Amino acid sequence: MIRSIQILLFSSVILVLTNCGFQPIYQTTDRNIDTITYSIKFTNDPGFEIKNKIKEVFNYSKTDNLYTVYLTVHQTSTPLIVNTNGTVSKYRLEVIIHFEVFEELNDQNIYADVVRGFAEYLVQTSEIQTNEKRKQAVEVATQDAIQMMSAKIQSNIARSQ
Repeated sequence: MIRSIQILLFSSVILVLTNCGFQPIYQTTDRNIDTITYSIKFTNDPGFEIKNKIKEVFNYSKTDNLYTVYLTVHQTSTPLIVNTNGTVSKYRLEVIIHFEVFEELNDQNIYADVVRGFAEYLVQTSEIQTNEKRKQAVEVATQDAIQMMSAKIQSNIARSQ
């Protein structure tokens, strides 16, 4: 008797939680990717890997843009694991993007915010391998930040229209 009540209660809780209608606010899927093109302008020089990743993720065009996005990108590396001899064996990489979105028609600032992306990488036995791991971490951190930024921009533009 008690076992059947537990099963019924557990089933009810699962049913309620899975059908609550929750949807993430900042989620980019194939269904809601917008065809809006952006002009991307950097206010500083973030580096080759970051620039390429941003241009890859955004629907980037040099002409006929509805919006211009001004980006200020900062990258920091923080030691996570320091060995007893003072060498570092693991780093945490952070990419911080400050962005402002301007509407081209009336040159009006419509949205500004900050996003962050994180990644970690281990120091390898050779400097070449370590640099490769660092580049991969930069791409991962930039991808995370750009996805959040893109979702925020699309959400804000959809709300303002």
